[in-house]
Amino acid sequence: MKKVLVIDDELSIRLLLREIIEDIDMEVFEAETAIVGLQMLKEETFDLIIMDIQMPQMNGLDAMRKLREVTGTPVFILTAFSHLEGVVENLEVEIQGFIEKPFDIDELAEKIKKQVEDNNNK
Repeated sequence: MKKVLVIDDELSIRLLLREIIEDIDMEVFEAETAIVGLQMLKEETFDLIIMDIQMPQMNGLDAMRKLREVTGTPVFILTAFSHLEGVVENLEVEIQGFIEKPFDIDELAEKIKKQVEDNNNK
């Protein structure tokens, strides 16, 4: 079964993403902080990571730098800010896409399925 790690400090977002991801027959792991998510990456491998940018303790941009030190797993950035694309590109951190809040549930499910399929075909 394909595994997705969701890193977001908002329980309601994690629960919604869990429902979407489980509906497309993938296993969901949750972390409420980037620090917890990075620890989970030391113990488990994932097919996709979905991570919020605005989080306490360590924001998603700082977490992306550390994340890329330990894994090449595809990442979707979850954000309410449409202008962040350029910011992330300037950090020279590879991401696979942005999920802008609010998001369409069906479009997000398709985007997740496509990314995991594309990753497995490499």
